[in-house]
Amino acid sequence: MFRRRKKKNKTVNETQTESPASIQILDSDISPPAVVGTRQETKIPPFLSNAFKRAIEKAADRSQNELISEGRIKPMAFFIEADGTMRTVSLSVTSEYQKEALIRRIQEKALAENIFTVIVSTEMDGKGKAFLTGVSPGVKGSACIDYNFDGKTRTVDLWRIRWMDQPVPNVFLDGIYGKTG
Repeated sequence: MFRRRKKKNKTVNETQTESPASIQILDSDISPPAVVGTRQETKIPPFLSNAFKRAIEKAADRSQNELISEGRIKPMAFFIEADGTMRTVSLSVTSEYQKEALIRRIQEKALAENIFTVIVSTEMDGKGKAFLTGVSPGVKGSACIDYNFDGKTRTVDLWRIRWMDQPVPNVFLDGIYGKTG
């Protein structure tokens, strides 16, 4: 008549106690190629949930792969479902009308497909700095990526994520889940 308690999944407990650098390796589908001497800063604002932080770190992995393959980080939108599945869309805008249509389309997609988190990446015109800003219901946060890319050898010499105290405004994310964070 006694019920046995199920053992907790050991990897889940270990993932929560490990540093963000090791979480990044566990969550990424493939490790980024040709990364040399990277380090990641671990100062994370306490108000961000673990799932939200992992989503931004996963988007950072994809951005790093984009940098290695294309030579720059293109503006992209990342749509993360509750199960962790990530879809990416390149953001290319040539007119104000197109920008407004893209903003509406991102909002519609997030709500219609029950997307858990939406993240947008922007680069500071090849100056070795990019921003990832994301929203989930009730949460909004940003991270700044400092990087150094050698185009000749196609290697990343520096890749550091710094969590921002205040989210960076991004028009593509405004109003997706109402008023957030």
